[in-house]
Amino acid sequence: MIVAFDASILIYVVDEHAKPPIDPATGKAVERCQERVTHLLESLQQQNAKIVIPTPALAEVLVRSVMGGPEFLRILSSSKHFRIAPFDERAAVEFAARQAQRITINQRSAAATRTKAKFDDQIAAIAAVEGATTIYSDDEDITKLAEGRLHVVKIAAIPLPPQSDQGKLPFENDGQRPSKG
Repeated sequence: MIVAFDASILIYVVDEHAKPPIDPATGKAVERCQERVTHLLESLQQQNAKIVIPTPALAEVLVRSVMGGPEFLRILSSSKHFRIAPFDERAAVEFAARQAQRITINQRSAAATRTKAKFDDQIAAIAAVEGATTIYSDDEDITKLAEGRLHVVKIAAIPLPPQSDQGKLPFENDGQRPSKG
């Protein structure tokens, strides 16, 4: 299985204090965002999945990263599960084909700026040529650009980790035992 992460998901890998996105179903912040992404990573690793990180998404995260860029790159590069994928010749051809298709049908991207639209289109093109079938993203523009070629999963749709079968005793959370009294 090959999946891709865009910056809106990847940021939770490097910044545990990143602000959660808004869940469109509730209008509230997605709960336990960090736990969802951590559980997703663990699940994908158990399935021996390849996680494609398009270089434009990586660049976005490196700019906002709390963790030092070189250390984050070392971790990604040393993992057999991650593949940092460049905007190469194949991605350029895919990108151009999608741009030409939009021009033909006179469709403009809903992205706030033309630069963002091209950036997002590069991310979708890289994911497609790398063989990803799913892209994890909370970016509405990515969702629209990926339509018809990639399944998009938002953070709110990522399952939470399963609850432990064994309940915790009240004192397990704070390390204090009840008094004998």
